[in-house]
Amino acid sequence: MHRTFRTLMIAGAAAFAAMPGALAPAVGAATTAEDVIARHVEARGGAEKWKAINSLRLTGSMTSWSRKAPFTLEKRRDSSYHLDSVQDGKKVEIGYDGKTAWWDNHFFQEGAQKIKGADLAVLMREVDFTTPFFDYKDKGYEVKLLGPQKFEGRDAIALELKRKDGLAETWYLDPATYLEIARESPGSDFGRPVPLHTFYDDFRVVSGVKIPFRVESQWYTRERVLDIEKVETNVTLEDDRFAMPPPMGMGPLLKLVGSWKVAVSRRNQPSAPWQESERVSRIEALMGGGLLQERFTTARGAEVLRSFTYDRFRKRYRMTEIDDSSTLLDVNEGELDPQKGLVVSNVTTGTSSEGFGMVFHGRFTVTNITADSFNTQEEISTDGGKEWFLAQKTVYTRKPE
Repeated sequence: MHRTFRTLMIAGAAAFAAMPGALAPAVGAATTAEDVIARHVEARGGAEKWKAINSLRLTGSMTSWSRKAPFTLEKRRDSSYHLDSVQDGKKVEIGYDGKTAWWDNHFFQEGAQKIKGADLAVLMREVDFTTPFFDYKDKGYEVKLLGPQKFEGRDAIALELKRKDGLAETWYLDPATYLEIARESPGSDFGRPVPLHTFYDDFRVVSGVKIPFRVESQWYTRERVLDIEKVETNVTLEDDRFAMPPPMGMGPLLKLVGSWKVAVSRRNQPSAPWQESERVSRIEALMGGGLLQERFTTARGAEVLRSFTYDRFRKRYRMTEIDDSSTLLDVNEGELDPQKGLVVSNVTTGTSSEGFGMVFHGRFTVTNITADSFNTQEEISTDGGKEWFLAQKTVYTRKPE
């Protein structure tokens, strides 16, 4: 809720408490951290009812940068997390699959990136399925009871929680209900560490447990409000929902990753007969899938290193190739067409080769990409790319890993 509204609520609560016969909250009724946490867990619905819930989908509206837009937040008990939102007219998608934290954050750039630094610390505090107190011992968190405190003029019970990253946060619970009021924790403003204040309101019962339907976050000069309209429990959420998407443009090429048996047909000129050979090849995904690297040895004994990348700014694919004979890095550029496949050439890259008084340009094509096979062909031109002849064709068949 907005700060002015929360202030009015606090003032109203104080006025009610001052009325004759009003019940004062039992500040300090719980004397140990374990007692406070037990009451908090029970207030949220109890451990057993929460154990019956394995997944959540929350939908509603998010207000950020003073603009409201729909959001969908999905979580699983294993800490998998996925937020799909629009903030200030820009797409912000955040995910965590238990190993990799990522976002497609258009405040920075289009396409998925790993989350690091202060931003990672913030996300790791959001992936808890309930609150961190439900299973804090299992996760190795440290909790200390700070005792009764005033929080913005309101009675509260404070708990300090320290996670495995060594950073501490303070939670404030209502001493009458033991539901969370607020949290003070490490935050981030475009990667710069700043204090983060989170406020919880409007608790409602869903599937026998209590969930805050309004969550307000404030850090530096920023404010974000989640107004939840619908909560679904035990929805089916597949693993790929939380996995980091491939780097921009590289998704269609990731099927090339693996070990391959390669059937090669090669000729030196259009009228020459085809020469057949076989080799093995290994294609690896590096840089989170942003670069594919292939290594193989030709029938003639040349060691070849080949790479595939995508230039997000120029919307162009690049294939580079170098062998230990020529040691010339050949750079090819082109496009990926759903029908024609990946087609790249070095006509415009300035990496042509020369010999016998001629300039040779190359064109490389990858077609028929499936989970277990794909084809390539290599063409040569001696007239600057006007006419081409097919010099080599290959069939890749996946080898068992």
